[in-house]
Amino acid sequence: MAFWKAGRDGDLTFNEFSSVIKEHVTRSRAAHTHPAKLLVLSSLLERLFGVKLEELIPGIETKLGSKLWGIRGSADLIFSNVVFEIKVDLDREIEDAKRQLIKYFQVLHEREPERKHIGIATDVIKFSAFSPVIEDGRVVDLKKIGSVNIAEASPSESVLWLDSFIFSKPKIRPSAQDLRWRFGPDSPTYAVSVDMLRELWERVKDESDVALKFDLWARNMEIVYGSRPEVASFIDHTYLVTLVKLIVYLRLSGDNVVREDRLRRALTGEYFSNYGIANLIEEDFFAWILHPRIVDEALRLFGDVAKELLRYDLSQIDEDFFKEIYQDIIKRSERHRIGEYYTPEWLVELTLRESLALYEEMHKGVPRILDPACGSGTFLCNAIHLLKERLLGEGKEPSEVLDFILDGVVGVDVNPLAVIIARANYVVALGELLQLGRRIVIPVYVADSVKVPKVTETLTSKGRISVYEFSVEVDGGRGRKRPYSVQIPKSVIGRKTVLSRVIDGFKAAVDSYRARKNRNEALKVFGRRCSDLVSEDEFEVLKATLSTIIRLIDDGLDAIWVFMLSNIYAPIMLAQSQFDMVVGNPPWIAMRYIENKNYQDFLKEEVLSYDLLESDQVHLFTHMEMATLFFCNSAEMYLRDKGIIAFVMPRSVLTGALHHVKFKEFKKPKMKLVKIFDMEDVSPLFNVPSCVLVAVKGGSTSYPVMARRYSGNLDEKNARLVHAVKQLNVRDYMYEPPEVPTGKSWYYDKVKEGATLVPRSFWFIDFDVHELLGIDISKPPVKTSDEILKNAKKPWKNIVLSGNVEAEFFYATLLGGDIVPFGFSTMRLVVLP
Repeated sequence: MAFWKAGRDGDLTFNEFSSVIKEHVTRSRAAHTHPAKLLVLSSLLERLFGVKLEELIPGIETKLGSKLWGIRGSADLIFSNVVFEIKVDLDREIEDAKRQLIKYFQVLHEREPERKHIGIATDVIKFSAFSPVIEDGRVVDLKKIGSVNIAEASPSESVLWLDSFIFSKPKIRPSAQDLRWRFGPDSPTYAVSVDMLRELWERVKDESDVALKFDLWARNMEIVYGSRPEVASFIDHTYLVTLVKLIVYLRLSGDNVVREDRLRRALTGEYFSNYGIANLIEEDFFAWILHPRIVDEALRLFGDVAKELLRYDLSQIDEDFFKEIYQDIIKRSERHRIGEYYTPEWLVELTLRESLALYEEMHKGVPRILDPACGSGTFLCNAIHLLKERLLGEGKEPSEVLDFILDGVVGVDVNPLAVIIARANYVVALGELLQLGRRIVIPVYVADSVKVPKVTETLTSKGRISVYEFSVEVDGGRGRKRPYSVQIPKSVIGRKTVLSRVIDGFKAAVDSYRARKNRNEALKVFGRRCSDLVSEDEFEVLKATLSTIIRLIDDGLDAIWVFMLSNIYAPIMLAQSQFDMVVGNPPWIAMRYIENKNYQDFLKEEVLSYDLLESDQVHLFTHMEMATLFFCNSAEMYLRDKGIIAFVMPRSVLTGALHHVKFKEFKKPKMKLVKIFDMEDVSPLFNVPSCVLVAVKGGSTSYPVMARRYSGNLDEKNARLVHAVKQLNVRDYMYEPPEVPTGKSWYYDKVKEGATLVPRSFWFIDFDVHELLGIDISKPPVKTSDEILKNAKKPWKNIVLSGNVEAEFFYATLLGGDIVPFGFSTMRLVVLP
């Protein structure tokens, strides 16, 4: 047990340049003229980034002229592709600064239409960055992409913000915070790249293969978001996935220059496959950027991004490097799925170490571990480190350790963006084991762990055979849908090695068909690789599936099907192999947020099948948590008898809520709840209180159960366990479920349902206070609440109402999320007629 209780140390460093920033703020406040401000800024750029004054000349007061508009002007500083417009007082002169930037952008666009420029308006304390909005060759507006006040921000934030535009120092040590500033939503790279991706999308969105990729991606992501996501999210995901692919490529290849041929092979995964990592990158939903009509421009775009990435010393990247940028790009306002936010390192390590220690008490050997909702792979990476340390310490050969980890540390997630990040982190965590010269398949899959393909039967020349079928309807034009289905024999799914080689056979056959358009040759390629692996009737089914894929390619629906086949059947394969431990942080989403009726109906059936509700409690279904169903389903499908399940859960499952009463009985499947870690009083953690439940499959649960309450404030949310335990207090107690009242509440007749204020954009408001003139309290100007707009859905998403309203029409209200036990967190302002 002692082995699993050990801690693992880690450290992070970041140069804040505090003295330079503080001195700059002092000098800036003393500079009251335009020339003085110019000198102060020039000095800052030189001291922080090594940008010499001579590099800014003739940038300083550069004369510009536009043929289109017949205008002339002087840009204060131009460095690289950044234009500075300096003002004495930015708040007072911001509109003039924006007008000047529009003029400069017009001139620069006429000179170099292919080059993307960024403008920064500043009084050298406050900085606001803009990109041009260009229509038909004319700059018509500006889009704000970020701002910072270096007198208020921390020195590190100020330096990172500025450096994300200047990006001058080579071989920077990478960190998640640094990556977020340079490549996240407030960075110039993000703004330029996403704008370009939108343009490319508009040109190919109606192509059948591109539309299909979006449709298949959206079907997956409905489970994550609860509703069908928009194209904007798809483009964000495309940007981040491609960024991750580039980072992985540059880190593992060691290349110091960006070559277009290698770049393309890296984005399809061919580069890594040639070096023995079969599925690190696949031709996935996001390969639409390689469509022939736009591929050259896409490669130029991401070639530029790759050149910026070469400023880093990428050899220093460690696991979960992408977590912060991953969170920022998939905006909180788009999701209810709290499980989408990463689980802090300390909580992951605590959960794993306690579970492994329990396993060691009950069993011999080292457990096989599954995370069925792996996100960016934090549980997987920590498990790899712990098992690698244990196995190597026992004297195992590196090749044996690699074999065990690839078979015994497995992840699944429905979000393809999460999976590509998890795979990248998995490869980094393998470390020196990658150098064994072995061909590997990373065991992290894009799939729904709960809803898996069903068994059906099909006819072959030898008789009936059981198969798993995946069906999809694609646009056939004129509003018609064409059905396609692909099948894999049940017996093949159950043999992991055979399935992997069959998928490789599909890939080779598809590559052959793409190159030569010879159907018979493609079938022969597949036959040479796979006919000896399976029986005649199994091979007949597999050939029929390959023929369907070829027909899809002929219909312009490309080869994404190999990617689909290599992932969607993974849960079935994993369920058949079963695991010693199932760990993770399942999705926390109330059933009412699942808008897809078919999926909601499926979940309702599952909830009833696991006896999580009584038949007369169906009205409580909308309050049910996906997390409780996930807990029961994962234990039933993937966990062997006497195996251990440890999930991070919403703490509401420990309360007296009616819809959680049956869950706490742990009767289907039978489980013995053995340990609870209560995290209600730990901060920062999640947006809602949380806990960890540890149970053993088999046996029965009896209360009270040992619980450990953690409390305290952490200096760093994502701290390592060895640091977190020093800042947290621990107290053990015995947990028993609260008694559920059986009678009618005394308050029942005294409470009515609250007002139904929808659409919220019409009723929830903010005061529109003028910075100088203040507000007329008798009839103040108001506008639609910014907070409400963040969460608004179509068709109300972009509707903003504004105007003056008499004070007697203002009221305060509460939303469900504002209510806490015996109180509330905030009141919301509404206007009601």
